[in-house]
Amino acid sequence: VRVKRPEQVQLARSELPIFAEEQRVMEAVAESDVVLLSGATGSGKTTQVPQFLYEAGYGHPQAEGRQGMIGVTQPRRVAAVAMAQRVAYELGVKLGDTVAYQVRYDSTVSRASRVKFMTDGVLLREVLQDL
Repeated sequence: VRVKRPEQVQLARSELPIFAEEQRVMEAVAESDVVLLSGATGSGKTTQVPQFLYEAGYGHPQAEGRQGMIGVTQPRRVAAVAMAQRVAYELGVKLGDTVAYQVRYDSTVSRASRVKFMTDGVLLREVLQDL
């Protein structure tokens, strides 16, 4: 997926520590069923890794082996909403289209959503419903 970002957004992304690790992150995702990332606060894990995945074709219904939604959890409602807003801005999309959030009693998720930010509790409820 091609994304046209403003130069200032691209420059800000390139300064985040995780940006230099994109190749390693994507190789790990391709080779493993589970990948754990650890990094300092502010290193870009939450905002950049979902974008790496989206741009590599994950979350697209037609992408064989990469279907489904890219899910990102946050412990707090405010963080889930703020991170969704940030990633939508960086991708140049309207919140609720490609990038959305779901917290208790509020959701911007649509059929077009490919990246969903949610609270830990929302994910837990989804898992329990699938059992």
